[in-house]
Order: sequence, then C-alpha cells, then structure tokens
Amino acid sequence: MNRFFFIAITSAVLIFSCNTPNTKSEKKMTQTHYKPSSLDQMVMYQVFVRNFSRDGNFKAITADLTRLKAMGVNTLWLMPIQPTGVEKRKGTYGSPYAIKDYTDVHPDYGSREDFKALVDRCHALNMNIIIDHVANLTSWDHKWVTTHPDWFTKDSTGQIIPPVADWTDVADLDYENAEMRKEMIKSMMYWVKEFDIDGYRCDVAEMVPIAFWAEAIDSLNKIKPVIMLAEGAKPDLYESGFQITYGWEFYHALKDVFNNKSPLSKLDSVLAKEKIQYPETYKHIRFITNHDENSWDDIPQNKFISLDGTKAAFVISACLPGVPFVYNGQEVGYDQKINLFEKYTIDYNQNSDLNQFYTDVLSLKSNGAFYKNAISRINIKNKDVYAFVSEGNGQKVLIVVNVRNKPSTFVLPDDINNPKALLGTTLHKQNTLPAFAYSISQL
Repeated sequence: MNRFFFIAITSAVLIFSCNTPNTKSEKKMTQTHYKPSSLDQMVMYQVFVRNFSRDGNFKAITADLTRLKAMGVNTLWLMPIQPTGVEKRKGTYGSPYAIKDYTDVHPDYGSREDFKALVDRCHALNMNIIIDHVANLTSWDHKWVTTHPDWFTKDSTGQIIPPVADWTDVADLDYENAEMRKEMIKSMMYWVKEFDIDGYRCDVAEMVPIAFWAEAIDSLNKIKPVIMLAEGAKPDLYESGFQITYGWEFYHALKDVFNNKSPLSKLDSVLAKEKIQYPETYKHIRFITNHDENSWDDIPQNKFISLDGTKAAFVISACLPGVPFVYNGQEVGYDQKINLFEKYTIDYNQNSDLNQFYTDVLSLKSNGAFYKNAISRINIKNKDVYAFVSEGNGQKVLIVVNVRNKPSTFVLPDDINNPKALLGTTLHKQNTLPAFAYSISQL
C-alpha cells in the first residue's frame, strides 16, 4: 500500500473454509514442517510475483530459488498471492493489496499445487517463506461486502468507505466486529495449516488493533513457530508477538545523509533512539528500497545518487543490527519504477558485477560478528566517512563507508591496526576512499 498515506493515518479480510483439515493431514504437517532459522541470521528478499519474472508465476520463483539461495537469501516474502479485485481497481492489473478472496491463489500466478511446490522447495533449501497478509480492508468485490456488510466501516449515511480517501479500490473493515475478527484469524491459520508457510508480513499493521494481533499470533504459534513482520514501527507491535518491524526512520536518515541534507550524526541519533524505544530483542528490516519506496518515490540509484551510491548505502544498512533486505530487481539495478498496478519484466542477467556485490555482502551475514551484533562508532574525524565496528560472538568487523560522490581522506585511530579486508577497499593507517567506496574488514 502507499506508505505515504499510511503515515497520515490497513489490510484485508480473508474467506476461510470452515472445513477443518483431517487429523491425519494435521499430524503429518506437525512432523514435517520446516522450522524457521535464527532471526539473527535472516536475510530477506521481497518478491512481487507478477513482476518477478516474465511469466509472473509461482513456477518461475521456484525455478530461481537456487540463485537466490546462492546470493545469501534465506527468507522470501511474497507480496499478496491471492486474487485481485476488479471492481474500482487501479491501473491495468489492480493493486495486489485489493484482495478478492483470501483463501485462494491468483489465477495468473498458478495453482494451489504450484504454490505448495514453491513452499516445499523453499524448505528443501532451508529457506523460509512468508506471505503478505492484508488485515483491515478488502476489494469491493470481496463477497464479504455483500454477505457481511456489517463487518465494514460506514459513513454517516451508512455507506461502506475506504480506510483512506485515496484508497478508492478497497473497503475498510470494522474491528469492533468480533465475528469478523474470528474469521480473520481463521484465514491466517489456513495458509499455515494447509501450505506450511512460515509466517506473515502484515500490511500497515498499525491500522489494526494490537489486541487482535496478539490473539492472531498466539493462534498461529500454536500451529508452528511463525515469523511475523509488521509493516509498522511502533514499539508495542513487539508486545503483540511481532519479531520484526520496519526501520523507516533510519532509511529516511540514510537517504538524507547521502543527499547532503543531514550530517552523519543523524544516523547515530536514530540508532540511539532505537535502543531506547524498542525492546532488546527488536529487529528492523534494513532496506534502501521496497515495493512502496520504489513505486511511490523512486528507484534507489536516483535516491542514493548512483548505483555506486546504492552499494555504499546498502553496506551501511546491511551491516547494522537487523535483517538485511532486498527487493526483487535491486540486485541488478533494475532502472524502472515498478508501478503496483502494472506489469514489468526484470532482467537478472544485467549488471552481473552488482549482483556479485550483493552476494558478497550478504554472505558476510554468516560471520559471527553479525549474529547478535552490537555496534560502536569509530571517530575518524571525517564528516563524509561513516565508520563503525560490529562485534558479536567474539569477533569484530570494521565497516567504513564514504557517503559522498568524491574521494575522502582519513586516518584510522591508533587502536585499530592491520585490519584484514573482507570486502571492498583494503585499509591502511592513512586512507583515501574513492567516491562511494567502502571497506569491510576483520579486526
């Protein structure tokens, strides 16, 4: 959904078949389902199914999993996989977040069997797979609009309304209705029980009551341990059971720094604020783009000056505490904004050097210093170079990044000697980093 409107103030409802899976099927699921790997080692990749490939379906994703695995990805997030509403739709294809039936798959994406094959293949590769859940709105042709109009928010004239005026293609659900909340939880349980998905990314989670999320997540965890990512940043989301939220404030600070609108100290102040606001176990996804920022703002190479600028920004982002994040096409510098309502085809054979860069950086997630990393800033007395040490499991890694499109010279502090280069420029006592250059070194 358009996050700019979200800041000013989501999600949809699913139809769930009341037929309970048979005992034999449930028993088999319990014995064989894949258990998500440690959040500390998570690397997340976002897939827009229609635009991920030329064919735009589940089979194409399944066929490309080995590439993603080799790049260091261990968790897929699929944008909504369900049928898209037609009534009042936007653009050619409509928003994937205007969901028409929440216990079915989009016919353009393939069959239920195709989706289950994708989930199974992910698990065979020790990868997690989560899907989007849209909890506070539906498309206008969702059958609940007709069968349960009392489940929706209405204006003073009794007409169902959208949650935000600009979201004209969707109808807002009323969370005062207990019956609707019950069906919503059933719909979330459906995909975990029947397809063994590993959890959800929950669209604009702050527009849904915290009490609902607590009940829903508890119900899901009784089936299997689930990964829960909230599109939101409020600390109380963690109290309801979410393990991961969005690092929006750091993203905006990073963008301002690269565009010379804020000093490097802005990054430090945001990170310090995070440690005060959030519980000790908090995780942010650390991104330089995603489907909203790409579609409604711009491609990362324009926001971070150039492709080299995106590399520098990604190094900072990926090496911080949190979950490194890649949006499909980012790894090859796809140069078009991906409108949510249209069709695109990403060429993953382009910019092979950039693709290798992402592989190299993400592979460092296996370094012990990035498991449960605590970071400390290094003062190199240079306003254009961001330097910090990440420390964990008895290991230390030095990250140094030039955030400017020009060379910058600095001297390492006396207590840092002979850093061993892991990636990027090799450091000495005195250094001149080229424009947007970076260094990741073992200490």
